[in-house]
Amino acid sequence: MRKFPIGGFTALFAIGAAIFALSGCYKDNFDFNKVKQDPITWEPDIAFPIVYSTMDAEEIISISDSTNIYQYDGNNFITLIYRRRVFSQTVNDFFQFPFNQQVNENMSFGAVEIAQFTANGSASTTTNSGITFGISGPGGSQLDHVTFHSGTMTIAFTSDFQHSGTLQVSMPEMKLNGVPFLQSYPINYQGGSVNYTIDIPLAGYTMNLNNGNGPNTIPIDYTLTLNQGNGAVPTPVNQVQITHSFQEMVMQYADGDFGNFSLVINPGEVELDVEQGSHGGHLYFEDPRFKLHVKNSIGAEIQVGIDQLYASGNAGQLNIDVSSLIPSGQFTIAGAPSVGDSSITDFYFTKDNSNISQVVNGDYDKVNHALSAQVNPNGPATNFATLNSAIEVVADVELPFWGYSDHFTIIDTVEVPFDDASDFADNIEHGLLRINTVSHFPVDGLLKLYFADSNHVVLDSVLTDGSFIIRSGQVNADGKTIASTQTNNDVELDTTRINSLFDSRYLLIYADLTSTDDAGRNIKLYTEDNIEVRIGLRVKLKAKPSDINKF
Repeated sequence: MRKFPIGGFTALFAIGAAIFALSGCYKDNFDFNKVKQDPITWEPDIAFPIVYSTMDAEEIISISDSTNIYQYDGNNFITLIYRRRVFSQTVNDFFQFPFNQQVNENMSFGAVEIAQFTANGSASTTTNSGITFGISGPGGSQLDHVTFHSGTMTIAFTSDFQHSGTLQVSMPEMKLNGVPFLQSYPINYQGGSVNYTIDIPLAGYTMNLNNGNGPNTIPIDYTLTLNQGNGAVPTPVNQVQITHSFQEMVMQYADGDFGNFSLVINPGEVELDVEQGSHGGHLYFEDPRFKLHVKNSIGAEIQVGIDQLYASGNAGQLNIDVSSLIPSGQFTIAGAPSVGDSSITDFYFTKDNSNISQVVNGDYDKVNHALSAQVNPNGPATNFATLNSAIEVVADVELPFWGYSDHFTIIDTVEVPFDDASDFADNIEHGLLRINTVSHFPVDGLLKLYFADSNHVVLDSVLTDGSFIIRSGQVNADGKTIASTQTNNDVELDTTRINSLFDSRYLLIYADLTSTDDAGRNIKLYTEDNIEVRIGLRVKLKAKPSDINKF
């Protein structure tokens, strides 16, 4: 259930009811007569402190959705923001190296190498190979350089030559700290086949994929050298079988032509918890705003189309008019100017350039959106991105607390178990509920409380005569509260009503909220606004307190 704008106020009464049965022992620290100036004398009696609390503006207007944001200007004026990330993708979302890509090579000696080996006791052969990375980014992306954040390169080989030697692997276009990859691995023949597996972490390595060997390709050279041992003379059938693979590659940086392709953006919505009251009344915000914030830290231009943007709720659907700022329904996001920088575009839709006021102040509770986007809409380009580079589109609904509440009604149900105090209730003859409020808050509040049993059947009620429990503080011409107002209320509870209270399982709370001057003008909320509430209960007992001191 949505509770706005005094969800904290309803919770306050729930707390009071829940501790009622446990609070009689505080009499020594609680002077009931100080809650109001006209004391009532009953003998014997006990005074119960139920609530003493001060709530600031943020607590009073708090809503159950903790993801909402409060923003304050230099004067502590409050704006509530509903924020939703519409879209966010990084370079590794655009371009993904395959989970496992490998090249296989078999190396053997031909007649020339065998003759050289027989004559000199040593011979070498080189195979020029390479690997083309099947980058998954649509649109035919051709990268120039890639630096890896993580991943593994594995070189595994098996030799059935009956001689020892080395296998040298050279990758001149793959460098670590500017040094090309060049490693030699020993082949130690001791009878039988020789098997080796070497894992090399890719973190920090940079590949130059623009090297004349084809798109997204790096060359690899393998050189096999064998030295004369005691085994049989090599034949063309003998081989070194090589499996050279790359696994779980994640890019730290990439540049080149990312290609022309569309981004997948799932439709979404921004929930407006401040929907108009389903139980009656109305909230009005004088200056609501809808903001689209676009941040692009990828060096690639992107064209965004607003395919759908509408509000929905009990009033049906209403298209949000953005034509004044985005006439064609499309806009272009510039690429980031350099690595580490961002291109930022903001669109603010207000009551002056859109119908956002009608959306917020109507009976709508969601802003729905469907966007499309295209990378490099004008064709091939030189792009760049880092691991954390991203394209983000964030939608904000901003609600400055400037407006009015006209009998906005909220209803809440809280559990109030009094089982442990049932014996004590039998000793109560009469009761007085005393409510004292000091409000530095620009809202008048009517409150009705209903006691209900475990089946939610109403047993009794209090405060149903339309009395104000909270009176608005004094408000200046600008709508700001400048002085507090104190309100006192007494509610007499006879035996029947007390029994209903202790027989109840639930407290049904109806709150009717109207801003200053019966919603006749706009008010504003600031962080210093607050409400102080003191609630006490004095009961007349059938027996002396000393006779029931166990309570």
